[in-house]
Amino acid sequence: LLSDEFVHDMTKLLALDKQAGPIRLTGEFEPAMTLEKEGLRKKHNVVLVPGIISSGLESWSTANCSRPYFRQRLWGTSTMFKAILLDKECWVQHIMLDKRTGLDPHGIKLRAAQGLDAADYFITGYWIWGKAIENLAVLGYDSNDMTLASYDWRVSYYDLERRDQYFSRLQSRIELAQRTGAKTVLVTHSMGSQVVQYFMKWVESPRGGRGGSQWVDTHIEAVINLAGSPLGVPKTLASLLSGEQRETVQPLASYLLDHFMNRKELARIFRSWTGLAALLPKGGSAVWGDLSGAPDDPVSNHTDVSSQTADSNVHSDVSFGGQIRFDSDGLGNQTMDGALQLLFDALDADEQRLMHRDYSFGVFRTQSEMDAHKDDHRVWTNPLQHQLPNAPNMSIYCLYGHGAATERAYYYTFDNSSDAPSLKIDRTPRPLRNVDIGIVNGEGDGTVPLLSLGYMCADAWRKPLYNPHGVRVVTREFVHNPLAVFKDIRGGADAADHINILGNHDVTADVLRVVAGHGQDVNDRFTSNIR
Repeated sequence: LLSDEFVHDMTKLLALDKQAGPIRLTGEFEPAMTLEKEGLRKKHNVVLVPGIISSGLESWSTANCSRPYFRQRLWGTSTMFKAILLDKECWVQHIMLDKRTGLDPHGIKLRAAQGLDAADYFITGYWIWGKAIENLAVLGYDSNDMTLASYDWRVSYYDLERRDQYFSRLQSRIELAQRTGAKTVLVTHSMGSQVVQYFMKWVESPRGGRGGSQWVDTHIEAVINLAGSPLGVPKTLASLLSGEQRETVQPLASYLLDHFMNRKELARIFRSWTGLAALLPKGGSAVWGDLSGAPDDPVSNHTDVSSQTADSNVHSDVSFGGQIRFDSDGLGNQTMDGALQLLFDALDADEQRLMHRDYSFGVFRTQSEMDAHKDDHRVWTNPLQHQLPNAPNMSIYCLYGHGAATERAYYYTFDNSSDAPSLKIDRTPRPLRNVDIGIVNGEGDGTVPLLSLGYMCADAWRKPLYNPHGVRVVTREFVHNPLAVFKDIRGGADAADHINILGNHDVTADVLRVVAGHGQDVNDRFTSNIR
């Protein structure tokens, strides 16, 4: 599931303007070099938990077309791009999961690459965790006390444990690390925030790690969520429903994909990835709004909540409450609840079965509901249906950017072609300020809307129902302030969009303070209207 800045940055890597000037760039082991001079040193063990698409996936298959790719990455590195262009059918066979089991197809085996280099760089020159690792090393960290818990992000969390014993290995790794006398700080990015939420419920449960109610408090010092997505991402809905997102409906990308991989192929791949459904929006209309409006609707002179748009309202915004809108196809506008039902109806029987087995998307409002489902693994991915662990000595830090246009809702129409999903994004031009090629844009980090980035951290996790044991929750917001492309294609040290926040100096400084034992100095900072 590609983020906007990833596609943008990969394009610019091929055509970088060489102009230069006195600029503030990432790299040079900053801000760690400055903080080290102030006395910061390593204290807690660190586990990095990457997000979706970040972990490289390498082939361990030995049959048929797999042999030339043995132990090479078919996700990540230049091998992936070569395989897509020159051996697409073989690549698709490897990257898809079996639609009946949600696991490996017969004769195919992809596994997450291991070690710090599993997600430090996606390809040469395009860092993901590389800057964070450099900065941690300045404080004294190495591979003995800093690990990267890579995982196969295609697979549901339930199957990650069943197939790979991922959570058992993570539990053992943390327990072993504590023999040094130090707790662990879990630093997550994007989908990794959900992985850790699931892990903390799994490790407590008698149906999981059997660690008991004190395990998290005993072993975990803090969880730092960087650009976390606890309430999901609307673009996941579009990806599964029609094989589309902003990157696939832009004219150039659409042309290329039509020649290499069409919507039908993309939808088939996306729907086979049972892990992707973990990023579907949680909370339905109670969180994301209804046809009368949404809590994060843009503040403007006029917000249109209707299904039709008057040509005279060329400066208006459209409400986000209609998650999927239809102008003239007979289907009424759909709230988030209705949109998820549209998706479920579009899935085949196996896809429906696996989604029901692995996930729940609702809201619990009472303690009795929480108690009744505390050992149900389906709710462990949904922070609105489970409680934070019994860990009053642990802190959760939510660090995220905002100020980048982010997919929030969509206009759809019917697609009558027989070889594609029956619905597609309607690219008809509309005189609406926050609509572009059928995509309704809102506030966020370019990938995750502000509502998902911040609501749990700024509000729900500060309430006893969702945080009954008083876990300290800190929210830190960062305005996305990128440099011009000719100065730094990744935006520089003040970029705070979804991926490039991993190189943001202020964010990195907060992470370093927490792992060095100075988390008490990292406190709330709000720069948006999330509250």
